[in-house]
Amino acid sequence: MENEIFKALLDLVSLLNRPDRDKKMIANAGVNLEPTTFRVFGGVVHLQPTSVGDLAAMMGKNYSSVSRQIDKLETAGLVHTYASSADSRIRISELTPYGEEVYAKISDTRERIMQEALSDWSQEDRQELLYKLRRLFDSMLKID
Repeated sequence: MENEIFKALLDLVSLLNRPDRDKKMIANAGVNLEPTTFRVFGGVVHLQPTSVGDLAAMMGKNYSSVSRQIDKLETAGLVHTYASSADSRIRISELTPYGEEVYAKISDTRERIMQEALSDWSQEDRQELLYKLRRLFDSMLKID
């Protein structure tokens, strides 16, 4: 049973991580981001304020690759970076007001997609899914 649960999770993560789905999400949201930059943008949204090192670790990417994407996001006005107060060698990133606007468009698009995917699910089924996903996440954190 545990292997089947793990396989189902891998199937879901693989589906969510497909670059073609990112491209479709970007197009549907009406934003101008490259798929690789989009992923780093999403990481900043999820962890902000965050360091390049923490983003790289979360994404399984190397530091320099993530750093280059952060530079692109900063040039586009989506993120603001600054030196960490604890260690000036560490660069911290967070969304700018414009980045927040772009994220709102992406979030609205993601919500529409999830509503469509769950359209034949009852509210109770949705709530149960959320509860069980959070419970699984919390349980897996305990074994690290």
